[in-house]
Amino acid sequence: MTRAVAVVGTSNIGAVKYAEAEIAAAHPDLAVTFYGLPGGKFAEAGVDDAGRFQPAPGDGATRKLAERVNGTAALDLTRFDAVLAIGDTLGMPQTLFMAAQYDVADWPTRRDRPLISTPAFLSAMEEAIAGRADHLARQFRGIAPVFAALAPYPTIAVTRRGPHRQEPYASVADHPELPRLHALYRDALARALTARGMTFVPQPAETMAGPFLTKPAYAMGAMDFRTEGKVLNDHRHMNAAFGASLFRAFALALGATSAGADPTAQIKE
Repeated sequence: MTRAVAVVGTSNIGAVKYAEAEIAAAHPDLAVTFYGLPGGKFAEAGVDDAGRFQPAPGDGATRKLAERVNGTAALDLTRFDAVLAIGDTLGMPQTLFMAAQYDVADWPTRRDRPLISTPAFLSAMEEAIAGRADHLARQFRGIAPVFAALAPYPTIAVTRRGPHRQEPYASVADHPELPRLHALYRDALARALTARGMTFVPQPAETMAGPFLTKPAYAMGAMDFRTEGKVLNDHRHMNAAFGASLFRAFALALGATSAGADPTAQIKE
């Protein structure tokens, strides 16, 4: 039996959208519909009382953009068997900025930063996550099941000097406790989403260059979801290989049957 799934989110859905042919071949039991909005406009969007996901009331310009990009201004999520929401950073930047500014007193390494206790650090991280998780839950209120994936981690280019350098990733790139921080953040996020009736889909390990970073090969040739044929070079949006990998992780979480897909396959560097 074919199940209908909706992939809804920011411009980061483009990675999955451009992998549509590969996804159809690998997951013949899933029929996929895409609906994307630019990041700020996605944050203002949500479902109405009838379960239709759409831009904020009165935002005519974004409704026109949604119609052009998605073929519809509003997507009825009640007719889908599952929804994959992609694009929010869900408290990650706040967590990384805090890690850049403080040393956790109970951790073994130091960087000569002001000290913060483990309970205080964890509480602040959980509060940052909770605010964004609450917002996401409101956007999809009444819709189930909802699976949530973070906006892709940027590539390692954002940690280096140059035009693509980006905070807070650059500030924590050499943090001695980064693997610990990554595990704590993902565990806290999974708990927060579960408490709100959503399921976390972590970024696949095969795509990662390290904690909070993506391998450059998964950004090469990334396409703009709003403009067909426009190639991006921002090291934040990922390509179809990334999209196929992320969708495979979602399908596994959903319990979907896969055909002809190797779950261990990795893009060639």
